[in-house]
Amino acid sequence: MSSGPRAAGVATRARSLVHGLAVGLAAMLAMPAAAAAIDEYPVGANPGGITAGPDGALWFVEERIGEPTPAVARITTAGAVTSRFSIPSTGTTLPPTDPAYVNAVDQITAGPDGALWFTQPRDNQIGRITTAGDLTEYNVSVPDARPDAITRGPDNNVWFTAPGASAIGRITTGGSISLFPGAAPGAQDITAGPDGALWFTASLGNSIGRITTDGNITAHYPVPTPGAEPAGITQGPGGGLWFTESAVGQIAQISTSGTVTEYPGAGAAPSAITGGADGALWFTQSLGNAIGRSTTGGAITNHFAVPTPGSEPSDITAGPDGALWFTEFAANKIGRIATAPPAVVTPPPVKPLLRKKCKVPKVKGLTVKKAVKKLKRAKCKYKVRGKGRVTKTSPKAGKRTRKTVKVTAKPRRRR
Repeated sequence: MSSGPRAAGVATRARSLVHGLAVGLAAMLAMPAAAAAIDEYPVGANPGGITAGPDGALWFVEERIGEPTPAVARITTAGAVTSRFSIPSTGTTLPPTDPAYVNAVDQITAGPDGALWFTQPRDNQIGRITTAGDLTEYNVSVPDARPDAITRGPDNNVWFTAPGASAIGRITTGGSISLFPGAAPGAQDITAGPDGALWFTASLGNSIGRITTDGNITAHYPVPTPGAEPAGITQGPGGGLWFTESAVGQIAQISTSGTVTEYPGAGAAPSAITGGADGALWFTQSLGNAIGRSTTGGAITNHFAVPTPGSEPSDITAGPDGALWFTEFAANKIGRIATAPPAVVTPPPVKPLLRKKCKVPKVKGLTVKKAVKKLKRAKCKYKVRGKGRVTKTSPKAGKRTRKTVKVTAKPRRRR
């Protein structure tokens, strides 16, 4: 799923604070206020990544700063937290504002095997948990790889970013892990693309990377705006690839050939991004305390204010109920914003345009060339069969018709 602001670490978030806040607030002040029904549900401390689960509910991670263990939790579309499973983790005395702080849990996705898969940067592990709470943890072989964002790949494996190793990782449903080095610095979010490859953001490299399912990193496409710090990325409605630029208050689209188009006005520190049931893009604004909406044409139509001040909206996903669900890292809440699916407009039946009647001219005995000229002047549709001189027409000369006039011609016999 698309990474929230925590995915890049607190250090990256701090670098974006002043510039991102200034750019984003200017954009938001220029846009009319928008009303939307946002529901908020209290959960455990510091919710981060969120995803739609295989059981019709939403699943999310809780960092739970200052508590003994983080957790993976389940919330229904009615807003009831029905399950919470503690995840063993190495403790830390560092405050989250310390640049050396590393998240215990970060992002989560639904796997191809009906389980939930999540990253554990601090313990350098990938976790797998069933909907019944059965937990398995897999160690990443490269020390301090810090697995971060995670997504289901087009090859039915699970893929993740490993910024500590400047690599992209792949884990099979059996737990076999492969790391592919060569990712640009700050590999952050990752998503399956429309071309059968994986696409990822590199916040410190200011680029968008592409990796094939056999582990070949084929390209790093530079982001046009310097220091944009690309964060979340998603395959949006219609198959386009969209990403956020957290440091400059923009969202952008990238084609599979690497062409980047940027759109300003995305608020303060846009981070995670996903497609909605209404055919639009929805993204969190971690410093703007809002949820933004953009059309697939890049028109940013709304900034919906989150009711709780300073909530720091983090990750966002489309829920099974057609709504958008997002985590509020600093408010210890899950938010839900309703969005109607695009209206299906049935155009009225189009009546066929009737051709005007033409009066069939007298062309019998004329050459085909002269007959055609007369038929055109009469605005008759015609079809000629044969060569030479016209022997007959159907309908006959003088009749008015909308039909195609059939012209029969034969060569004149020589005596």
